[in-house]
Amino acid sequence: MPEDFICQTCDKTMSRDLSIIIPHTETHIIDVIKRKHPEWVETDGICKRCYEYYKQQMRAK
Repeated sequence: MPEDFICQTCDKTMSRDLSIIIPHTETHIIDVIKRKHPEWVETDGICKRCYEYYKQQMRAK
């Protein structure tokens, strides 16, 4: 059974295989997440829902 993953931005628990690592090329998204969640560690990943949320926020600007 895969290890559980807790998204550091929304605190949801899910299977680790549902987490994603944000590509380094998307530094603008990473910067926004780090401003809102300074405890977030980039290499820990983020859940897809939060990633899509922050990606959409960047498009809206």
